Amino acid sequence: MERAPTTSYFWVSRLAGFAGIVCMVIAIVTGATEHTLKTRPAVWVEIAIAAFVFAIWAVLYEIRDRGIKTR
Repeated sequence: MERAPTTSYFWVSRLAGFAGIVCMVIAIVTGATEHTLKTRPAVWVEIAIAAFVFAIWAVLYEIRDRGIKTR
């Protein structure tokens, strides 16, 4: 089985991190203006947290594939 290129994991983590930042900005704007954008600001924060966790997972997966001990 062929290993995925290193850059793919980092692009996935960058994309997830960017999605998390966008969700945090939406949560801040909707919370400050008291205007709901399809959902409450708390839901956007939860989506952002999930995106950040996914980004961290992608980086840790790449580190593990390179043979660096994470424990």
